[in-house]
Amino acid sequence: MIVNIYTLIMLFVAIFSLSLGGFLFLSTIRTLLSFKTTVPLEDKSKFERKGYLVFLLACVTLSVRMIVWPWFYFMLQSFVSEIPGAMCMFGVTQIFPSTVTFLQIIKPISFFIMGGWLLCYYIDKSTPTAPLARKNLLFLLIVCGVLLADGIGDIYYVIRMKPLMSVSCCATFFDVPMRPSAMIPQAVFGRNFQKILFIVYYVTNILLIALLFTSMSKKWVSVTSLPRKIVLYSQYAIGIINIPVVIYTFIENIAPRLMQLPYHHCIYCFMGNGMVPDAPIMLGLFVIGTFAIGWMGIIRLLCKNGEARLITERLLLKVNNVSVFCFLASIIMITIHLILI
Repeated sequence: MIVNIYTLIMLFVAIFSLSLGGFLFLSTIRTLLSFKTTVPLEDKSKFERKGYLVFLLACVTLSVRMIVWPWFYFMLQSFVSEIPGAMCMFGVTQIFPSTVTFLQIIKPISFFIMGGWLLCYYIDKSTPTAPLARKNLLFLLIVCGVLLADGIGDIYYVIRMKPLMSVSCCATFFDVPMRPSAMIPQAVFGRNFQKILFIVYYVTNILLIALLFTSMSKKWVSVTSLPRKIVLYSQYAIGIINIPVVIYTFIENIAPRLMQLPYHHCIYCFMGNGMVPDAPIMLGLFVIGTFAIGWMGIIRLLCKNGEARLITERLLLKVNNVSVFCFLASIIMITIHLILI
């Protein structure tokens, strides 16, 4: 185990959230088994206190757990100086690669699903009769499962992590002609894939922003003469397509240009070497903007209730505005960098 402030905090948060998560999982099952749509008056106060305790515990646990995703990369960056041959976080990922891959996949899933639950709970909490309580409890079971898997993975990785081997430079993976980030776009767009990919990046993001503006405005929907469902489905579809487009564009175009290393495509160097200090903010804004679209889908799916309709619409508008802001801010920051190079 590599002992530093980052691993100690990661280990503490993992053990803390794992303990609370296990208790929360059992409490949620018990609450669901005793859940009744109509509760006798003499038991109502007790049932409400129990439900409030479960949901309060969930909010604390998930809020703490959501900071682990960015902290995980801070921890990986702190390992660079400890591992022979590591020039950036990529070298660190070569030790226990299967575990690191699992953690890099489950952490965004965990962040997304936890954020979705917190938004659904906010709607239910803002409604006097809590009509979505049962749905939130069922959703919470899924969230707890992801939380427990993520926490166990963190503890396993931190304890097992030791600089036992020398690793290769990131250039051996990211800068070779047969790298995946080049081969896949080249198969789709041909030899000039980098220029086309850059154009597609701006087109998809601008189109997505336009759809986000349109979907929440009845005036614009009527002006465009499009059914609202088509606008929403198009928004989700382009949001999904935009994920690989942005990832490949960052690796193939944006990172090399902004680092002023035209033949170096390492996304880990871009994020952690300090040459582009606001690189994490650019990617973070894109992530939050994309997640916000998914969160709106979760809200529309799970919060269909006449009593909560007004609160749901207000929250959807706020989340939509957050998504628009994040996409716009990310694109503007990247464009300014490209102009100033």
